Amino acid sequence: MRTETICVMGGSFDPPTRAHLALMMAAMDALQADRGIFVPSSQAYVEKKRGKQKRMDPVLPEKVRQEMLAAMCAEDRRLQVDPLEFGSDGQGRTFDTMAAIQEAHPQAELWFIAGGDKLSVISRWHRSEEFLQRFHILAASRAGTAPEEAILANPLLCRYRERSRVLPVPEDILDISSTQVRQLLREGDQAAAAMVHPAVWQMLLAEGRLKREIVSFRGRFDFLSNFYEAPILYGGIRYGSGEAAFQAQKCQTEAERLAFQDLRPGQAKKAGRKVPLRPDWEQVKVGLMLAIVRAKFTQNGELARKLLETGDRPIVEGNTWGDTCWGVDVRTGRGENHLGKILMQVREELRG
Repeated sequence: MRTETICVMGGSFDPPTRAHLALMMAAMDALQADRGIFVPSSQAYVEKKRGKQKRMDPVLPEKVRQEMLAAMCAEDRRLQVDPLEFGSDGQGRTFDTMAAIQEAHPQAELWFIAGGDKLSVISRWHRSEEFLQRFHILAASRAGTAPEEAILANPLLCRYRERSRVLPVPEDILDISSTQVRQLLREGDQAAAAMVHPAVWQMLLAEGRLKREIVSFRGRFDFLSNFYEAPILYGGIRYGSGEAAFQAQKCQTEAERLAFQDLRPGQAKKAGRKVPLRPDWEQVKVGLMLAIVRAKFTQNGELARKLLETGDRPIVEGNTWGDTCWGVDVRTGRGENHLGKILMQVREELRG
């Protein structure tokens, strides 16, 4: 006979957010559960997942993620953190995790909280049918997802549909995710504080995750990239971006350079690889980049304002494609960061 109901939520929790906590509480309320258990994934699993997503953020260590979850759960005695997946090989076998929790709570009815968009892959899980025979699924339903339809469309899930329920995700947490928190931290944006528990925020600060350096030319800092489209008049020719203007300078004649004026940044980069290279290119390329970046910000007042608003924060053109001339390879930490240095020089010129 079942003596208690337990909700189980697995995940990277890198970092844990208010959304994780709110969803757990909503699940426990819906099921009138006695206990909620967070199971953070192993370091190997999270790093493997991050690699597939081509993310450059370093993964928070297992112990840190466990401590963050514990701090978030401290105000409710029904909540706990179980690090049973730590140290595993990164395969992420949910059945084994649930079986271990069942062994620790033999009389409990276990409900696994799954994202509604993940239901279609459950049939590919390790021992999936046995999972559905022994445990229950609570499918979190976000706007734009239809868990009920996914269950009916999947033969295995449909066969065990009486062992699943749908839980609407609270509307006030729909825009909160660990990915968004990491992005804000990369950008040095303290808006991330509102997305996590206060104790978790203090731990993130202690871990140095709120970047003072600007290391990504995406999101709010996309204007720093040469691929940002803004008109630039350089050498008597108007280009659509800094990338087009820069690539055109590889050419030896004005007629060749004119061919770049209407190219999009990606097109210009490809074209620049095919033109006959001027013989002094290696000697002049840094100076040309400085002149083009200077033109970009002096000719576009709104971009100049945005550059000045970066204050005195270091600017690093972090990348994952191995560019160690203009930026820094975030995987190795190596690079001359010429573009970052040029942006900081132009910023000082604008300030002066």
